[in-house]
Amino acid sequence: MILNRRRSIADQIYDELRRMVVQLDLQPGQALSEKTTADFFKVSRTPVREAILRLADHGLVTVAPQFGTFIAAIDPDEVRQAQFMREHLEVAIALRLCGMDDLDLSPARDLVIQQNAVASSGDFARFTGLDDQMHAWLFDTAGMGRLWSAIHVKKAHLDRIRFLHVPEPGKIRQVAEQHVAILDAIAARDQATTEARMREHTSGSVKYLETLLVERPELFDAPRHSRARPGAVEGSAPPSPTGPLSGGADVGLVGGRD
Repeated sequence: MILNRRRSIADQIYDELRRMVVQLDLQPGQALSEKTTADFFKVSRTPVREAILRLADHGLVTVAPQFGTFIAAIDPDEVRQAQFMREHLEVAIALRLCGMDDLDLSPARDLVIQQNAVASSGDFARFTGLDDQMHAWLFDTAGMGRLWSAIHVKKAHLDRIRFLHVPEPGKIRQVAEQHVAILDAIAARDQATTEARMREHTSGSVKYLETLLVERPELFDAPRHSRARPGAVEGSAPPSPTGPLSGGADVGLVGGRD
């Protein structure tokens, strides 16, 4: 990753670590070493520490003093709350767009074309990025761009489910077709259909959550750590999970040994 020196280093590290957590490059329960992470990004520890504090605030890492920092398990309650937030706000945004005069939906349709273009490539990260871009465009066009920023902060656990769901056979095509149906309903100013299509679209991942709770329980039950800070979990002594940013003896991100 090449850092942009015109933008906050901590923000860029946060974005990249969030991406790695969402896409499961960093697995639930995996240790996260401040030193190794700083070396990985070729920066000092200060911006890494700032990024980790934000991840902890958003429930993506747990901090266990004297033990270290670990990737948080997926929180089903956070998934459900984020889906509830998305569904209600996105329905309201879509209905708002239905009432707008001279609405040009071509930028959103161009994003759907791009989604279809990557559908057969298996580039799930690219597809989910385009998915988010289209929804962000709807909010921006409705004059509610800051609401999408609030959703983005809240939906990290939901995004982990989305990333697991997208590789399912036919899922990418289904999502792209749902986008077309939503845009067509908005263009027709058909509020009932717009609402129905948007509710259907935003409910898919939370339904898939119930499947994963049975088939992939390890994602929701990461090892527990004692004396954890807010955002962490209580329980027994931690394991020693490893990964690209785990480091060796250094387990000290925030509150750990350094």
